[in-house]
Amino acid sequence: MVRDYDPNSIPSTYDLSSAPTVRDEPGFRQSVFRGIDQLIGFSEIGPEYPDGEPHTHPYEQANLLIAGRVNMLIDGDVVELRPYDAVTIPPEVPHTARAVEGESATLVAFWPLREDRLEGTAYQTEFPRP
Repeated sequence: MVRDYDPNSIPSTYDLSSAPTVRDEPGFRQSVFRGIDQLIGFSEIGPEYPDGEPHTHPYEQANLLIAGRVNMLIDGDVVELRPYDAVTIPPEVPHTARAVEGESATLVAFWPLREDRLEGTAYQTEFPRP
């Protein structure tokens, strides 16, 4: 993992609602923000976003809904999240998020540092680029 950072650039603050996207498709926009050992995904989910197929990954994921409502499908069970609800998804558990009909939502996901998303944090100045 990339662990170097510029201590002169700390603290750094970024507005994730205007950060470059790692995913931008109809009804779904996601930006990421990294720390030394962690990554935050900031997702805006619109009502037009089609239901996604459940997926898994080898790490834990914690989610916090900050606006709107979302139905999380977690290991076959539907859990409705309302603002300030948090849920943890253990490693290898199938899950997906679905907007509640007619609503938009903002969901924040917390992951360990994911090498597959590092490129999405190139806007951050505190981490040197290889």
